[in-house]
Amino acid sequence: MTESIVAIRLTRNLRYKLTYVKIFETFLQADPGPEVSELLQMLIQTQQAAISAVASYLRRLDMSPQDLELNDKLIAQAAERMDRKSQLRFIYDGLERAVSWYRMQLVDRQMALDPELLKLLIELGEMEAAKLWRTEAVMSILRIPVKLREKDYEAQQPPEPERQEGWRPRLMDDIGRPSWTGDQPSRWTGPPKPRRKEK
Repeated sequence: MTESIVAIRLTRNLRYKLTYVKIFETFLQADPGPEVSELLQMLIQTQQAAISAVASYLRRLDMSPQDLELNDKLIAQAAERMDRKSQLRFIYDGLERAVSWYRMQLVDRQMALDPELLKLLIELGEMEAAKLWRTEAVMSILRIPVKLREKDYEAQQPPEPERQEGWRPRLMDDIGRPSWTGDQPSRWTGPPKPRRKEK
């Protein structure tokens, strides 16, 4: 039987998640300092939670997500990042792509047919957006620009983001969830609202 588009996309997504766990662990072994080490540990933990959720859904589709091969090309690209700055930019770019991927899935009819899958995609998308925000906050603290073209970033002295114990961003205001109140703008917009028909 031909695999469904849902199974194909989620399997590919799971492969990338597993690959990034390996990359995060490799970066962590390089002893990048307390701020980055704390970030990497958080990324590994949340990534493993997401892996468990995606694998569980795939098993309900009678798919076996075990023994997936890692993405060697991605691992090779990560290995070229030898210093903390380039490693954090690599992580940031990957998280940006992940947030964009989830946003696209939420407006795809095939991916939104199952309410359970839709809920899973929303939760995982929020997790990626939170990880992106946290990574950007750490980079700001360390005065590391998210893009290489930001030449004047080192001269800037932005205030450190406030840390709230137990804080978790709510980034799905477009679909009725409360919006988060951080200083950084959200890159997670969620699916577009349907337009009301004019009478």
